[in-house]
Amino acid sequence: MSGVIQNVIAILTKMGYRVLEYATILYLWKMKILKTQMKRVAVSKSQKNLSKAYSGLGSVVYAKLKEGQPSLTSDPAVMTQMRNVEEAEAGMKKIDEELRGICDEFEAKKQAVREMYAAKRSRVGSGGE
Repeated sequence: MSGVIQNVIAILTKMGYRVLEYATILYLWKMKILKTQMKRVAVSKSQKNLSKAYSGLGSVVYAKLKEGQPSLTSDPAVMTQMRNVEEAEAGMKKIDEELRGICDEFEAKKQAVREMYAAKRSRVGSGGE
C-alpha cells in the first residue's frame, strides 16, 4: 500500500513541477512581451527621427542643387544632415539588436527553466528527493 501512495505522491510532485515550469515560462514570456512592446515604442520614435533626418537631408540637398552648388560633400549643412541621418540609422540598428537580445534572453531562460524542472522531475522518480 505504501508503494502505491509513494507513486501517487511522485506523480503529484511531477505534475506540480510541470505546472511550476509552465507558470515560470509564462511569466518569462509576459516579461518578454512587455520589454518588446517598450522597444517597439522606441522603434516608432526612432523611425520618426530617421524620417525627419532623411527629410532634412533631402531639403538641404535640394536647396543646394537649386542654388547650383556643384559639390555637396564640402557643404557643412549637408554634412550636418548626413550626420543626423547616420545617427538615426545607428539608433534603429541598436534598437533592433536590443530586440534580438530580448528574444535570445527569453529563449535561454526558457531552456534553463525546462532543464531545471526536467531534472527535478527525474529525481522524483529515482528517489533523489
